[in-house]
Amino acid sequence: MREVRGAEIALVFQEPMTALNPVFTVGDQIAEALIVHRRASRRKARERAVELLTAVGVPDAVHRARDYPHQLSGGMRQRVMIAMALALDPQVLIMDEPTTALDVVMQRQIVEQIAELRDRLGFSVIFITHDVSLLIEIADRIAIMYAGEIVEDASAQDMYRRPRHPYSDALLHSFPPLRGPRRELTGIPGSPPDMSNLPSGCPYRDRCAHAFDACAVVTPELVAPLVEGDDPRRSVACLLHDPQAVVAAGFEPKPVPVELSLR
Repeated sequence: MREVRGAEIALVFQEPMTALNPVFTVGDQIAEALIVHRRASRRKARERAVELLTAVGVPDAVHRARDYPHQLSGGMRQRVMIAMALALDPQVLIMDEPTTALDVVMQRQIVEQIAELRDRLGFSVIFITHDVSLLIEIADRIAIMYAGEIVEDASAQDMYRRPRHPYSDALLHSFPPLRGPRRELTGIPGSPPDMSNLPSGCPYRDRCAHAFDACAVVTPELVAPLVEGDDPRRSVACLLHDPQAVVAAGFEPKPVPVELSLR
């Protein structure tokens, strides 16, 4: 697994101040991966570290490489984490809430930097975040998760225009639109379930406005939504879209609500 970590799959953590080692310079921390995986000399590894810092937009990278994490701003530390993750040219870059601790201006800069590097270097990005509006801007596809399971998978634009799962719909109605008419924001009632003691059936049922009797018994699986003309690659884990599972369990299916069925 050490041959895979970093070399094929890399991770950018949510909080760089706790992910970076406080007693080593950021240049040495980036160089370490090159020394361990590529058997590069210390001089070559440090030169490459400066190149990576420059590539992710760190100004005066030669001098910044000699800085310790506490000497950098939050945005610069996050750029260091991205440089470290890209050091071994991974195929997949996993980003865990990489913009949470940053202000909106720095968030925009980091996201644009990631998109530019992705297009130029050709790696794929798995972007983990609670900010659905941010994902809609940068992602090709979005997978919505609830209680540790994917409940809907669709293209970013399809997810934004018409979500099919009640939880996806609730998420999209919990932040204000940037354009168009004003709309009332609606929160999601209740609390997430206890992961050590999940309820039977659908884990979202206690918070769902469309739940019916079958939801307490049948655990939904990912199926194609019951909407004519939908993308065949789209999938949703909701009994509203799986009447066969509902009937097999001895319940009466419920029609898909209008707000979850319109194109």
